[in-house]
Parts: sequence; structure tokens; C-alpha cells
Amino acid sequence: MKTNYIKSAGVLLLGLLMLSTVNAQSARQGGRGQGAFGDGDFYGRWHAMLDLTQEQEEQMTTLCTEHFKAMTPLRNKLAESKARERTLLSEENVDLTAVNKSIDEQTDLMNSMRKLQAKHQLAVKNILSDEQLMKLQQGRKFAQRDGFHGKGSHRGGRDAGPGRGYRGI
Repeated sequence: MKTNYIKSAGVLLLGLLMLSTVNAQSARQGGRGQGAFGDGDFYGRWHAMLDLTQEQEEQMTTLCTEHFKAMTPLRNKLAESKARERTLLSEENVDLTAVNKSIDEQTDLMNSMRKLQAKHQLAVKNILSDEQLMKLQQGRKFAQRDGFHGKGSHRGGRDAGPGRGYRGI
């Protein structure tokens, strides 16, 4: 009886320890899917910071929706191609031609994505006033430096270590 009690207490303690570790990691890293300000409403916060007019708000929403719809299939194809490359490289007899084809496909997809991103950035720039554009650029600099990814993160904080290397995006 006493052994069962000790085992139950140990399992409970282990579960609480695991839960607290997960919560500490998500709080420290900003949590997956959260915006620059720590909550899920990323675009709402940026829109409020930029003090957009109703017309600008509608234009930005339309623009972001269109961009998301265009980028999602490309991101999915890129992920599939990367998975295919990992599978090809894990086989006993590696087909280098197939691996190179997968790498070329990834390069083409990333090129298309970069072009869409540039087009999107230009469209956003055309919607905003000079003052709003300045606020956006200052906010991006803050987000890149410390605020969004955190100091020392793998996304390029000032004290970033070697990180995970080339990730393709």
C-alpha cells in the first residue's frame, strides 16, 4: 500500500515538473504562434500602433489575406520537398540526382516566396503614410533586435550562438 502511494506521488511530481518546464519554455520563447507583443493578435497590435484609418485597415486586411493565401501553398510544397529530401538522404542507396532535383525545387519555391514577400512589402508601403511607414520600420528594428525573438534566439539576437544553421527560410 505504501509503495503504491509513493509511486503515485512520484508520477504526480514528474507530471507537474514536466508541465512547469513546458510553461517556462513557452513563456520564455513567446509561445508558438504568438505575435511580437506576446499574444495571438499580432496584426491587431501592429494596426493599433500604426493608427490606421478604417480604409487602410480594410486594405491591409485584404492585402494580408491575399498574401497568406498565396504563401500557404508554397510553404506547404517547400515543407514537402524538404521532407522528400530527408527521406532520399536517409535511404541506403542515395540517388543524388533525385536529391539535387529536390534541392532545385526548394530553391525555386523559396525564390517565388521571396518575390511574393517583396511584392507584399511594396503594397503595404504604398498603403501607409510616411509617418506610419517610419513607425513600422522602427517596430521591425525593435522586433529584430530584442523584442520579438528574444535576445540570443536562433533567429539572430545579439548574443545568438551557432544556432541550427541554414534552415532554408
